[in-house]
Amino acid sequence: MMRWLAACLALSAALFVSDARASVSIAVTWDGLLRESSAAALVTALDARALWEGDRIYTYTHVRVDRAVAGELATGDEAWVRTMGGVVGKIGQIVDGEPVLTRGQSCLLFLHPIPSRPPGAFDVTARGQGQFPLVSDEKTPPHLVRGTAAGAFLPPRASGSAPPARLAADVVHGRAIDDVSKDVVAAWSAAHAH
Repeated sequence: MMRWLAACLALSAALFVSDARASVSIAVTWDGLLRESSAAALVTALDARALWEGDRIYTYTHVRVDRAVAGELATGDEAWVRTMGGVVGKIGQIVDGEPVLTRGQSCLLFLHPIPSRPPGAFDVTARGQGQFPLVSDEKTPPHLVRGTAAGAFLPPRASGSAPPARLAADVVHGRAIDDVSKDVVAAWSAAHAH
């Protein structure tokens, strides 16, 4: 009787187990995010187009720069931001860890130009870790939050006895855009000194 009950429980558990989906990334440091980016800007997504590039679907989102923070974009500029995944016809591809740009919503993006693409086309630095949506509600003033599409993070490798590096998400999450902008501007020159 006990064996039969144990077998039934094991079979029930096997039937009700569902696939777990997640991406795991190495957490990007604040200094690394700044160093690898050519622009940081508060943008609003205007519209998007998905297309095939080789075997992969990419979505190009047309954005308006509401506030240039640092780098090569200026307030009032428009740009195209490429993300992996999207829908073309009846075929869709989802890529975990990619930023999610939603029409009409604003976010702080850290960007770098796409090689072999026309000027004004960018990838998000560190994928979803380089996007910080701007949110507000009745209880809190507008503030930035870490993106929800980034998945799980592993800490970056520590180098010897150096203190642990500050993670980009820890520096930005929960703070006002004005405060984060000051930090970006203060650190930008040092990050780009070659």
